Amino acid sequence: MSIDPFTDVEEDAWSQIRVLDSIILNADIITEELKLDFSNGFQELEEIITDLNEALNVSQANPQQFQLTVADIENRHGVLEKLEKKKRSLSSIWKEKTNDSKRSRPVTAMSNRISQDGSNPFTDQHKIDGEFEQFQQQEMIRDQDLQLDTIHETMRNLNQQAMIMGSELEDQGMMLDELDTNLDRVDNRLQRGLKRVNWIIEKNKERGSDWCIGILVVALVVLLILLIAV
Repeated sequence: MSIDPFTDVEEDAWSQIRVLDSIILNADIITEELKLDFSNGFQELEEIITDLNEALNVSQANPQQFQLTVADIENRHGVLEKLEKKKRSLSSIWKEKTNDSKRSRPVTAMSNRISQDGSNPFTDQHKIDGEFEQFQQQEMIRDQDLQLDTIHETMRNLNQQAMIMGSELEDQGMMLDELDTNLDRVDNRLQRGLKRVNWIIEKNKERGSDWCIGILVVALVVLLILLIAV
């Protein structure tokens, strides 16, 4: 069976997504260095997803080579769709984060010019942060669901392999039973052959005894004739 790289590459994709999530969550201040980190990480995620698509195309073209069922192929399509959706979500959140950072730069200067009525145009930032945290929690829940799906798929593959091994063991058991039956037949034939050989030997012994008796009788008759003649 050929090595199927899909599972390992998929784990790399989710690992990269967790890295990007961490960058977003800890991005209190958007710096050029942070932008570069996110850009590099996002580009790497895109490359990993491209590799996954190529791996799926290969396995879809030769499912028997990797012992994959139609359900396995469909499940992998679903994994790719979830990864694409997560990638778009990360891109959208990062853009909003960077735009909010640009808008919030003049906050310090403008805070000294808040109008006398007490209104503050930046008080909605707390609401935005709360919504963002809620969104991140939902994304974490989705990630956990995806991980559970992956575990379920792994368990199903292990179950299929166990069934294949069980079937092979059953076939081997049937072959051993058949061999045992054939050995019994050969043993019975050998026993019958030995009985025939013994029977033939006994018959030959009986015939040999009859010949000996006959010869002795003839010899006695000859001796009697000679005695009478003398």
